[in-house]
Amino acid sequence: MISFGPRANQAVVSVHTVGVLIEILRTAGLSSCQITSTSRTPADQARIMFSNISKHGVASQKALYAAPGRAVIDEFVRAKNAGRNRAEIIAAMEAKIRALGPEKVSRHCSDPAKLNVVDISPSSIANKKAFQNAVNAAIEEGTVSKFLTPANQDPAFHLEIPQPQQT
Repeated sequence: MISFGPRANQAVVSVHTVGVLIEILRTAGLSSCQITSTSRTPADQARIMFSNISKHGVASQKALYAAPGRAVIDEFVRAKNAGRNRAEIIAAMEAKIRALGPEKVSRHCSDPAKLNVVDISPSSIANKKAFQNAVNAAIEEGTVSKFLTPANQDPAFHLEIPQPQQT
């Protein structure tokens, strides 16, 4: 069974993605998982990045992102150093995300019709090694294009699942 956390947008998770996840769970011998995050708006991405920077620190978050994401983190630092409040900092970060191109900052901001991005709570995975092996098999099959784990500094199991294109 696949469940969704309170902030995960179930509506953007395709039937194809659910099928891929069910097959991963079956291969891993697992019965369930919880999706904690899916597609994000630039505003959501800024809010989440603000929260993670505040909780884990600038250096930790810079390690997670490529250059565009690091530029958003630099915007956080600039706004904070200028004495801006939380709402103003998030607004500045959102503006930077929009200027750079949301999908360049985070794959969570990609078009869900082309790419579903889901984060799965590690606490919802009873056998993490079996899950990782099953996802790696899905990568070899081409049903998952990218996989980050908590060992890669991501707080969740992050899966990117390309969507079949209509012709």
